[in-house]
Amino acid sequence: MPARLTPRQRAYVRKRTRIPDLDPSETSDELNIVPFLDIVVNIVMFLLMTLTTVAFFSQVEAALPEYRKGGIGKRAAADEALNLNVTITREGVVVSGSGGKLARGCTTTAPGKVITVPAGMNGEHDWKGLTNCVSRVKQQFEDETRVTLSADPEVPYEDLVAAMDAVRGDENELFPEVLLSAGIR
Repeated sequence: MPARLTPRQRAYVRKRTRIPDLDPSETSDELNIVPFLDIVVNIVMFLLMTLTTVAFFSQVEAALPEYRKGGIGKRAAADEALNLNVTITREGVVVSGSGGKLARGCTTTAPGKVITVPAGMNGEHDWKGLTNCVSRVKQQFEDETRVTLSADPEVPYEDLVAAMDAVRGDENELFPEVLLSAGIR
């Protein structure tokens, strides 16, 4: 004879065997990625705001050299210009202009392979020496504001930035318009 259940036991069995009504999102087998997308969008917005702030404060004004067609009869105005070039190599810094390459001391020009401001024994460049050299050039060409800066591909980026700071000057503004040129080899 089967056992008789009390009303309390029957209510308990009914309660345990009833299938609960599920939310439609719980019945599908797909993953709900809406919270994940909220987090990703917030992170992207934060990174964009941070990037624009950092880029704004670390901006260095530089201009590329202009492209012009050559002409035979138009050399008179170009000969008067200084066309100051500063080239950074592992051995040191070469300072040259339309008159030639500057020798050590930055007072005379010299032919051939000349290092105007040689690097130290440990390979460190003398940026104060470069600033002194371009200040001597600035004394002779007071109206000149442009300098073309190029670097050997083996020179670290930090040295290029330090050279930009050196040719601009410390207290006195020397050559504020820095033009970047392709590396040499």
